[in-house]
Amino acid sequence: MIKEYLKNVIASKEQRAAELRKMIKAAETADEVRSLGDTLQAVLDELTEAKKQLDAVDDNDSEDNGETKPMEDKDERKQVPAGAELRGGNPMQSYMQNPHPTARQRSGNILDSMEYRNAFADYVRTGDESKFAALEARADATLISTDVGKIIPNTIMNEFIRELKVYGNLYNRVRKLNVKGGVEFPIESLVPTISWITETTVSDTQKAPEIKTSISFGYHICEARIAQSLLSQVVTLDILESEIARLLAEAFVKEFDRIIINGTGSGQPTGILTDTRVATSHKIAFTAANIADWTQWRKKLFAVIPLAYRGEGVLIMTPATWESYIMTLKDDNNRPLYQETYDPQNGNLTCRFAGREVILVEPDILKDFDTATTGEAWAIYMKPTDYAINSNLQIGFKRWFDDDKNRYVNKGLCIMDGKLLDVNGVYILTK
Repeated sequence: MIKEYLKNVIASKEQRAAELRKMIKAAETADEVRSLGDTLQAVLDELTEAKKQLDAVDDNDSEDNGETKPMEDKDERKQVPAGAELRGGNPMQSYMQNPHPTARQRSGNILDSMEYRNAFADYVRTGDESKFAALEARADATLISTDVGKIIPNTIMNEFIRELKVYGNLYNRVRKLNVKGGVEFPIESLVPTISWITETTVSDTQKAPEIKTSISFGYHICEARIAQSLLSQVVTLDILESEIARLLAEAFVKEFDRIIINGTGSGQPTGILTDTRVATSHKIAFTAANIADWTQWRKKLFAVIPLAYRGEGVLIMTPATWESYIMTLKDDNNRPLYQETYDPQNGNLTCRFAGREVILVEPDILKDFDTATTGEAWAIYMKPTDYAINSNLQIGFKRWFDDDKNRYVNKGLCIMDGKLLDVNGVYILTK
């Protein structure tokens, strides 16, 4: 009786899981995918528990009858692990300790498994999706080519995150969020504040004051293309994965740095220079004479920055502006106002101007002072954490055929958005 009941429960849960997978594939919005994914995860957890109970019943039966059940039957019933449906959680967590696990050693997340890694490698090299068929019985629609393609394995995800630290002078400094898109978030909930209370008074948060300032993140797809010729000749799995991670990190972070400054807000994040919330009074014009005069720097910029935005504020400019103008400035006592420090381990250069850190960016992100036209920005002062990138860094991978060049191209796709959280400490230096 118990065995039959559990078998019926398992059959029902498997049917429900199959229905939910179809619904996920047909979903038209990210919210629908998330909601259905949560439901599917709950069903799979129940399915796993029912199979464990059936295994326990089988074990008891074997002991009672003095018989041994074939191991393959149990393994077959354990093919749907809890947590196999969605990567979720922290994308930066380690994926596994053993790089070559056995069937019984595999992580509960299918994106960690050797089967998925090999299937993904074949898909990248040849476009062959056949190995995914066996995996789809234990995983959800994230394994199927949709708008974002095949989700990259966790091995590549972790290597990709490590590579992010190498590239992107701006991306590595701004705030990273993973909040639901389309929802209005009060700025106060994203930028914490301090309140002083006594035994007879409560904080502003407890009083629930009227929130007038809010921000909403959308869903924008960023695409990085990798020529097939770069990957088709890579033989070993480890090298293929590390190469994909390196190429994606280099491409994505370079673009992330660009959109942080210049994003249009239309089909992509909103950049600092295009954010209409930055007050006109925070756009400060410098002439060639002003930029070469330390007194003008103090009067025009540093004297007007509120104290709250001074401690963590940085200047963003190009190497040409730094070399040509900042490194020639001296104070009233004829002492240089710049400082350069090299990290002997990695060769990274840290620049400071009048005690403030300077982040150097390429001229395709921000104009040099000499090449900037009248009214055009050549430097920015801000706290990097006042800008936020919103993404779960769940990267899809998809093959695309270039008709013009008659070749296949691999595409990495990431859903993200970005906006300024606080515009009050942002100052744009123009010519």
